Amino acid sequence: MQCRKAVGPTWGLTPKTCIWIYKTIIRPIITYCCSIWIRATHTNINATKLRRVQALALRIMTGAMPSTPFVALNQITNTTDIIPYLQGEAAKSNERLRAYGSLTRERPEHTKGTIKAHVTINNDFVKDLNIPHNSERDLTVPSLNLQSNFTTTTPGDNPDTYRTQLQNIINETPEDWITCYTDGSKTEEGCGAGYIITTNNNNTILHEDSLNLPNSCTVYQAELTATTYACRQLTNYTDKHIIIWTDSLSSINSLTTLITKNNTVKYCLDILNQIGAHNQVELRWIAAHSGLWGNEKADELAKHGTTSTTTIARPIPQAYINKLINDKVQKLNTDIVNKDCPRHTKLILGRNHTKIINNLNRSFINNRKDYRTATQLITGHCGLNKHLYNMNKTTTKECPLCGHHEETVNHFLGQCPALAQTRGQYFNDFYLSASDIFDNIHITTIINYVNKTRRLMDPEDLDNTGVT
Repeated sequence: MQCRKAVGPTWGLTPKTCIWIYKTIIRPIITYCCSIWIRATHTNINATKLRRVQALALRIMTGAMPSTPFVALNQITNTTDIIPYLQGEAAKSNERLRAYGSLTRERPEHTKGTIKAHVTINNDFVKDLNIPHNSERDLTVPSLNLQSNFTTTTPGDNPDTYRTQLQNIINETPEDWITCYTDGSKTEEGCGAGYIITTNNNNTILHEDSLNLPNSCTVYQAELTATTYACRQLTNYTDKHIIIWTDSLSSINSLTTLITKNNTVKYCLDILNQIGAHNQVELRWIAAHSGLWGNEKADELAKHGTTSTTTIARPIPQAYINKLINDKVQKLNTDIVNKDCPRHTKLILGRNHTKIINNLNRSFINNRKDYRTATQLITGHCGLNKHLYNMNKTTTKECPLCGHHEETVNHFLGQCPALAQTRGQYFNDFYLSASDIFDNIHITTIINYVNKTRRLMDPEDLDNTGVT
């Protein structure tokens, strides 16, 4: 409501700023603890109240009329309907608590006369996602990392200089040192990790292997797994100088942070400290795809691992679970759009609705006046006589320019004979349907045409948003 005072139909905060305020400040407040009260969203009266909060934010953003349907505003601004969004966030919280081992025990099966517990509701939401609840989760309770029996080397502030020196550093490695190269890979065929352990300045190969990881794993997880399994081959060595090369800077950073938040990092950290207790261990960053033999070999082994038939067990990353939940949320949102989106908006956007909406948000996200105009044209809730008549704001439906037809968006954009000359200048055609115009002509050209006609720029029409 404070933001509402800082905007008007054509002035004030830009659409980009308005949607940022809503998504980063207001929506997280609404979402807080939703995993507990998610049952409330199953009641229509509560769902409508929540949708009205989002609708208010989107009207402030777009300058749309109060009569504009919620679903149309969601679609135009690429905003997920608040109800499936809350259900998804509640399910994510539920799965985080499950990973932490802190999930409240589920009540007995729901029967008549009992209230369905929030845990049951969240479990029902993820039931069809086929998440193996008995498998180990990568997310774990944060723990302090107070031991580090190894050193790390990263590019620092001079990555270009560091890159040029890499080959010389490798060539000057003493022959009795053990060198290990690790890498991870994720392709359409699968996820893999690979490593090779050498000595005698890479002339003697001690061990090499390719590992196939579950498709749920991330590249980050594959990189750490390669380092972990390589270190397992080094546990029997003592009093050696061991260098482990990895091209994953994020892996090195996660192994040196004070707090460990996932099991993959924890396992890698434990094995590094184990071999570091009896050897001098260095973890170094190496540039990827730079023609360095060890890194290229590890990359080759990792790619080979993506097609291997034997898969090793790995914890399920929270990112994979979140993706499954987000995909379901988007499907539910799409179902709402297909069911409730107004006929006019469906007709205008047609089959290219994604392209049109993306062009709108790229072109006018910082232009409040033009964003408002585009929103009104797409929804049909605008200052043309047909809609104003339906709102009892005028006594006639007829077009004031030609006086022969109802002034609809289709008539105004593509059929009004009084605007045929102007239409020809902008659209290279004199008569078109509104759906053909939006389908074949860029949104900026359409808005330029509308601004040229000045039909939607009447000062008496600028206060139709209800924003003061």
